[in-house]
Amino acid sequence: MTSDVIIVGGGIIGCSTGLRLAQAGLKVTIIERGRVGGEATHAAAGMLTPQTGADRPDPFFDLCLRSRAMYPAFVDEMRELSAIDPQYRGEGSIFLSLDDRDEALIDGWATWQSEAGLSLERLTAERIKGLEPSVTDSVRGGVLVPGDHQVDNRLLINAVRTSALRAGVEIVEGKQADALLIAQDRVSGVACREEIYTAGCVVVAAGCWSSALLETAGLSIPVTPARGQMVAVKGDVVPIRFLVHSTKCYLVPRLDGRILIGATVEYAGFRKAVTTEGIRSLLDAGVEIVPELDRFEIVETWSGLRPDTPDHLPVIGPAGPDGLILATGHFRNGILLAPITAQLISDTIIKGQLPDEFRPFGADRFKDKKPEARIKK
Repeated sequence: MTSDVIIVGGGIIGCSTGLRLAQAGLKVTIIERGRVGGEATHAAAGMLTPQTGADRPDPFFDLCLRSRAMYPAFVDEMRELSAIDPQYRGEGSIFLSLDDRDEALIDGWATWQSEAGLSLERLTAERIKGLEPSVTDSVRGGVLVPGDHQVDNRLLINAVRTSALRAGVEIVEGKQADALLIAQDRVSGVACREEIYTAGCVVVAAGCWSSALLETAGLSIPVTPARGQMVAVKGDVVPIRFLVHSTKCYLVPRLDGRILIGATVEYAGFRKAVTTEGIRSLLDAGVEIVPELDRFEIVETWSGLRPDTPDHLPVIGPAGPDGLILATGHFRNGILLAPITAQLISDTIIKGQLPDEFRPFGADRFKDKKPEARIKK
């Protein structure tokens, strides 16, 4: 069972990276502990919203903007390769101001983005009601971010998976990667209980399960599960057209008529549960934004475990023994960052040189640092 590259983790990051490597002519095997796209990718909302709420310009913000710009071509390619439409939508997002705290928050991020020349528009309450008549009459104003878009994440991972298979990627599902194999300070493969998979390069893209695997190579990389609960509701009509945010939740309108309401951020270990407290808080926040949602049917509730780090930034690039590459810790931005992560990881492996865009996100930033304390909720 020998490949050029093994990717541990079959989420959107792992599958997109596998596709790019296969397109470059490499033999790629993806090892997934469950089913492809079944964890954080499946539980996401598919929002491509790097501007909304971003509090400062930095390398991470730049990386997010670059990846968002890649999305139209990315989804077109996936649609062509797989015949699956990821339902990319470009209506933009509206961040609402409902009270003094909201106004202060909006002033903080909208001001610097406007000064930096980024596209956004301050909206009066009357303008918001004109764009989205179903929004609460209590709205004070807000901001329109036309560049913030969305994709159906579940359709997207199906499209990427199909594209990867057609490109020759081998996908092994239901296999737990127990240990990284190291020989003469170089990674040589992955052990899955009684089975050994060998390769000259291993990419760890296993989300919040990455830390345990990396410990087998002597690496201490703090990737923590952050539970996110969500709920989908549906009525006779879809009352909103834009992505709509408040400080308490976001609403995502889908083409199938559902409204997604998300999402909690809870540090409760690996307990992937849906709780009455979490869903009630989301429903209350959603109805506060669009009152008529109070009469809608609840059609689905779910939760997922996002891979978080102490500084909420991804861990990307070489680490530890030669041939080991990390692509984990994307927290709430895995869907958004999939195109650029896949492309630059592929470039790193093929060219043997880390792109400058990844240098701020290396694993060495955690050396001699204690993990940030988390509050269990």
